[in-house]
Amino acid sequence: MNAKTKLHRKWHKELMAEWQHKGINSCEFGYDGCMQTFGQALCHSKKRRFIYTKEDYWEVGLACIQCHKQLDERMSHEEMESEVKRIIEERI
Repeated sequence: MNAKTKLHRKWHKELMAEWQHKGINSCEFGYDGCMQTFGQALCHSKKRRFIYTKEDYWEVGLACIQCHKQLDERMSHEEMESEVKRIIEERI
């Protein structure tokens, strides 16, 4: 396991603890076909290969498999980043 993966795993554990405390446990995007809790995955504002800091890693929303697929396949990197940041702002 490389150093970047170790950091991501550490940050992931911290993020999950924070989200559990805040009650974030279902899809935050709610696009057509949203599956709420099925196939949940983190949806970062940047592609994982471009995440180098904890702040970048924590710029993330929780997405079901359908919403995550829409973000990945139908949006540019810039649109995806904007959408994740919008979700974070709505959460606050």
